[in-house]
Amino acid sequence: MFELTFLGTSSGVPTKMRNVSALAVSMLGRRMQAGKSTPWILVDCGEGTQHRLLQTAHKPSMLQAICITHAHGDHCYGLMGLLASLAMHGRSEPLPVIAPKAVGDLLQACVSLTQMNLSYRVDFIDIAEIIDTGVQYQLADDWTIDIQICLMSHRIECFGFVITQELAERRLDTTKLLQAGIDKQHWQQILAGRYEPCLPQSMSHSDFVISRQYRQKIVIAGDNDKPELLQQAVMGADLLMHEATYTQAVLDKVLAQNKFNPQHSSALQVAQFAKCANIPNLILTHFSARFLGFDDPSDTQPNMGHIRQEVQNVYGGKLILAADMMRVHLSADGQMNQRDEAG
Repeated sequence: MFELTFLGTSSGVPTKMRNVSALAVSMLGRRMQAGKSTPWILVDCGEGTQHRLLQTAHKPSMLQAICITHAHGDHCYGLMGLLASLAMHGRSEPLPVIAPKAVGDLLQACVSLTQMNLSYRVDFIDIAEIIDTGVQYQLADDWTIDIQICLMSHRIECFGFVITQELAERRLDTTKLLQAGIDKQHWQQILAGRYEPCLPQSMSHSDFVISRQYRQKIVIAGDNDKPELLQQAVMGADLLMHEATYTQAVLDKVLAQNKFNPQHSSALQVAQFAKCANIPNLILTHFSARFLGFDDPSDTQPNMGHIRQEVQNVYGGKLILAADMMRVHLSADGQMNQRDEAG
């Protein structure tokens, strides 16, 4: 029911292989894979995000909302350029931007100082105003998404997003229809609740319709040094995406050397939390630029193998270390699988 496209997976600065933070979340509904007509949400928008989007099939007009976790530049400096480009693409539908107030102030200043004339309305939603209620969007009569907010622990006000997709499915019980001798020409009218005369006595449309409710929840965490803050949010979740900026050894070294606490998580911290919370699917992202892209835990150079090994020593669920342009599919039954690169 979800497909995640990673547009940026680096922490702080881009590297040759990784851009800074951005994630496209596609709501698949009944579809098996995302396409140009698939609605999607953007979570964070670091510098260069719109360039990454050009390499995907995400249609600008199908963007439902932009959610920004916090006002650090590696998570929001690409927002102004993307909004301007959406206008040049002819967008006319209002676009919700859900973010901390600081991001709204930045947006307002940019619009004022750079003469950014948009062809559509930006509906800025201050997270502080919806932190208890969240927001809901109707994608179709039987298809909704709910976005709830959770507070993170970082150097600046920071949040995570709990995204729940609900889909109601109604289909005909053909066995019952045939047993009742109802002509096939009336079946679709029965499904729509519009045909009465042909129904057997004491039976209603609902007797011939099978209803099922699909519900899937994912948790997208912002920068955060206390994964346990997500304890309530991850209950019943099919997937958690969390930063793992460092390994524990690197984090300990950073804390010993620096005069300030960067307030990021180690892979070990997240793994321990994911194990205790019984999270079935875990995606790690937001890696420090010091970690090279190859996977070899025996190598002395910091690399993705060190992060992977640190997690797998503790956590036994399905694990993916995100890479730029990676697509991850989450099926209706909660199975997480990596797909080919976006395109």
